[in-house]
Amino acid sequence: MKNFNLTIFKILALYIITSGIFLSIFFSIFYQKEANYIRLSQLTSMYAHYNYILQNILEAKYNNTPLNDENLKSISKELNTNFALIANQNIIFSNLSFDSLTILKQLRKNNYFYTYNDKIFIDFFRAKDIDIDQDDARKSRHYFKFLKHQKIYIIIESDDLKSYQFQTKPSEYNNLNTMDFKNEIWKLKLQIIFYAIIGIILLTIIAYSLIRLVFKNIQDQFNALNDFIKDTTHEINTPLSVILASIKKFDDTNLTQANIKKLNHIKLASKNINHIYQNLIALNFYIQENNTKEKINLKELIEQRLEYFEALFSQKNLSIKTEFTKQYIYVNKDEMQILFDNLLNNAIKYSFNNKNIYITLKENFLSIEDEGQGMNEQILKQIFTRYKRFNSDQGGFGIGLNLVKQIADKNHFKIKVLSEENKGSKFIISW
Repeated sequence: MKNFNLTIFKILALYIITSGIFLSIFFSIFYQKEANYIRLSQLTSMYAHYNYILQNILEAKYNNTPLNDENLKSISKELNTNFALIANQNIIFSNLSFDSLTILKQLRKNNYFYTYNDKIFIDFFRAKDIDIDQDDARKSRHYFKFLKHQKIYIIIESDDLKSYQFQTKPSEYNNLNTMDFKNEIWKLKLQIIFYAIIGIILLTIIAYSLIRLVFKNIQDQFNALNDFIKDTTHEINTPLSVILASIKKFDDTNLTQANIKKLNHIKLASKNINHIYQNLIALNFYIQENNTKEKINLKELIEQRLEYFEALFSQKNLSIKTEFTKQYIYVNKDEMQILFDNLLNNAIKYSFNNKNIYITLKENFLSIEDEGQGMNEQILKQIFTRYKRFNSDQGGFGIGLNLVKQIADKNHFKIKVLSEENKGSKFIISW
């Protein structure tokens, strides 16, 4: 069940990541488009303010009533826009955030479109990067002639909306009401973040529902298989116990050599079945539980298990070379037996006939080495994967080494595997 849920999580994560990438691209394009529109609206508004200031200057000239500071301050307040009026290097009026002549100097260097310290400054008459509507330009031509002849600069200041390069072409600008364009950009960002979060949440819910729906049948089959294994394991217990007890008590004193050989085959087969049974029990019951731990004599346990496997050694004529020191370990005895049995059974299974198996038990160290088929690098990376079998000729369910790994992880043992093809393998357990 844990692996099944992990698979669902991986698929869901992949779906969310790919969807997130596409959403990011979409919202990025949408943001650029909307930000360009806001910037265009800002420049249009600024251009309208520019013309309004110019019209007031011309009207004052024609009426022979020059504008004073109070008049210009009133215009600035009405438009809610800072500006500077400079004629022949003389500052007529300025409420810019920075020194007007310094700003003018920078404008000349930057085609009269200059950004500084979160502010933008524009002289629309001289700006090269701002396309003015041609019809509107024709209407304003006599205004601009006046500016050029008098060497007058009207510099408009506004908030810099950051990181946009525009060739703008304003349209209608009759409405002189000033918008807070910087605030509009923040609103746009917050809207996009909000919609992105909602989109990801909805995609996650939909994806999870679809994945659960698609995998429901697989999950049902998976649960049914687990239940079948548990029920089968339970049912096998009684007849297998009867077989093992009967073999142990069987009187073979009057048997012929042929019948003794057949009885040995029965013993081997029953022990193999018992080994598989113990693994299935461990897989479904033992490992998942917090079993009671106790201090055990590991040397004594290993010697008992070697006696149990004696018939399997004889079948392949294997010699067991041991090097033991007395070792006590605090662990669940059944789990430690399962770990050792699987490592030893693995060594027997893959050993060549008439070879040796080396078992070493020293302080905080157990190793089992065989002279057999060995494994390549690719197989070594997957040996602890459940149900993974690398040699179909040897039988089994592919759960033995997976159980070894689970027991080792549960008890914080370290596992090291050394192997070379056609020379053998060595499993080292340390704690």
